Amino acid sequence: MQNKREYVNRLVELIEGHKQDTAKAWISRKSVEQILLKYRIDPQAFKSTIAKGIIEDFLAILRREKPLGHCPVMKKFIHWVDENHITSKEIFLLCAGLKQTISTLIYTQNPVSRDTRWMILIFFEIFDRNLSMILEYYEKLLVAKRSSTQSSQEYSSLSTEHLEMVLNQLDLVIFEMKENQLIWANKLFYEMTGTVGEEDFTNVYTDPLSIIEKVDSFQEPFEVKDYQAWIDQIIHEGEGRCDVTLFDYRVHRNVEMKMVVHPIGKEEDQHYLIVMHDLSEENERLASMLELIYTDAITQIPNRRKFNEVIEAYGKRCKEEVQSFFLLIIDIHNLTEINVHFGRDVGDMVLKAFAQSVIRLLEDKHFFARIDGNRFALLGEFESYTQAELLAQKILHELHAVDYSELEYAKGNIAIISCQPNDDVQSLLNRGDSVIREIVEYGGDTIMDDRRLLDEARRIASAVKNFLEHCQLLYDTKQLLEVVAYYFEVPIDSKARILKIEDDRIWVRLRTIALNALHKGCEVYIKTETKPHFKAIVHDMSPEESWVCLGDFEPVFSSPLDRKYIYVQLDPPLSALLRKGKTQVECNIQTLSVDSLSVTLKYMLDFVRDDRVEIETTLHWDDHEENVVLIGRIIKIRRIEERVKVDIVLDTNQHINEVVAPFVMHRQFEIIKELKGAAL
Repeated sequence: MQNKREYVNRLVELIEGHKQDTAKAWISRKSVEQILLKYRIDPQAFKSTIAKGIIEDFLAILRREKPLGHCPVMKKFIHWVDENHITSKEIFLLCAGLKQTISTLIYTQNPVSRDTRWMILIFFEIFDRNLSMILEYYEKLLVAKRSSTQSSQEYSSLSTEHLEMVLNQLDLVIFEMKENQLIWANKLFYEMTGTVGEEDFTNVYTDPLSIIEKVDSFQEPFEVKDYQAWIDQIIHEGEGRCDVTLFDYRVHRNVEMKMVVHPIGKEEDQHYLIVMHDLSEENERLASMLELIYTDAITQIPNRRKFNEVIEAYGKRCKEEVQSFFLLIIDIHNLTEINVHFGRDVGDMVLKAFAQSVIRLLEDKHFFARIDGNRFALLGEFESYTQAELLAQKILHELHAVDYSELEYAKGNIAIISCQPNDDVQSLLNRGDSVIREIVEYGGDTIMDDRRLLDEARRIASAVKNFLEHCQLLYDTKQLLEVVAYYFEVPIDSKARILKIEDDRIWVRLRTIALNALHKGCEVYIKTETKPHFKAIVHDMSPEESWVCLGDFEPVFSSPLDRKYIYVQLDPPLSALLRKGKTQVECNIQTLSVDSLSVTLKYMLDFVRDDRVEIETTLHWDDHEENVVLIGRIIKIRRIEERVKVDIVLDTNQHINEVVAPFVMHRQFEIIKELKGAAL
């Protein structure tokens, strides 16, 4: 946990960055609007001349540039409204509005955590202490006004009367004590202790502090009722603060309270002002705010923020207790298209109906949340994949029961992911994404688990281990590694000398033209004598020194290295029409060769793997312009960000030989010419 000063610094940074919004939200609160209206104060004038200044004063207090209670703008405002007979209650409501506004800002701008709760508790403490000093200033102002027109006795009476009025309106327990005797207390003190005044209180309680039943610090002197020693420890070792528990006769139950002790007077005549505020009410308010923050607005089930916290806890338990769990990811089909064609209300209806039907289906031990626009997640401890799949089948059935038109019902994909000891949250979600992509490739609206991926991961780990050992042998014997980079899909070969190997990274030296085809984060391929070949990621590079650092090795049994023909990337992509029977959709051709091409679509529609399709487009190069119709079969479908990518293997026909082949050769020549120019 951070220390108090660090929390205050974070608070300053947060308010500083949202001063305009905070001032605007403050004057928009109903209680503040009513006060401004009552005194005929223009809200915008209040915002620009008063609200912003008060926020600046409070920031200066948080930065320790000014002492508590030093709020010149607020005091100037109090002088003005005093002439209009504003009440202390209204001053309190104005300040409470600012407190609520900043509290909301903290919770909406910060991920909810233990640190966030500490920040808001510290904010409450500083704000309340500052507020009490502002109200004290107002009381002194009232006293000063009365003193000029009334006798000393009348002055004293009015001073006490107004001070009690102010303190009785605060939602705080306040009392003053000396030598374990009650001197004075506000109305809330007597209400909470079940007494009706000072005399009644002293008849029931032997000591003002005997109302406290439990404390969270310095228990030893408290338990033996050495209250003076306990108070001394709180002041000198606890910064005057301690959490306590006492019985509240208003609600007939124990409540937690934050107690602050203020010593008054010299040591030989010292007495104490004690202020308590109810943490249970504060916790309820925080719980209410947390519920809003953790709840999805459309479905009223837990949202992604809550899911992140819960899955972190599941993952921790999985590692510490070797207790496995399953993650089910439910991906609803075509939600964007439903919103476009039927309206957002229909899309929201699908989400709500599905969420509520699943909630009725689940047991308390399951956790269910909406984690993205069209995606839900379920966490549960199942004994086997079979158990998880039985529940997944029921969930898919509930999804199919949601109709959004007379002829159409909701569909979706469900991935079943088993937590492994070396998993973290991201690896679980990544594996879920991979399973969902596989389902989409095979047409979708079904259930698939991650067992094949886990087996593949184990094979990959073994293959990478063997590959790195082979690289070490090449390094020791000064042999070369064959590295292939693809620049706009054109292969650029290079015989690479291994410079060093550290853990799972390899540094190699490449020829200049190959270096110019690379950038950090791009993929390269490494040829081996026998399959699998390997794919790697460029982690670092120095064109000046001709070296590249490669990592994230992955064995590939199918890769661009297997291509029989040259592929070229089209920049910009080429507009085309993709047809299947009577269905026709606009697409963009991204890559092209004489035996295949890749296109991107905005919507998937009803295309599936192995569909026979036609692609119609116009190819331009030099002085040529040729319309072509290519025929082929879909071999792969995957979603990339907001679009769908479709790979198609082409049939050989007259257009391939007479038009596509020369077009690809021309584009290849352009790419190599561009790369050589960059190298020079």
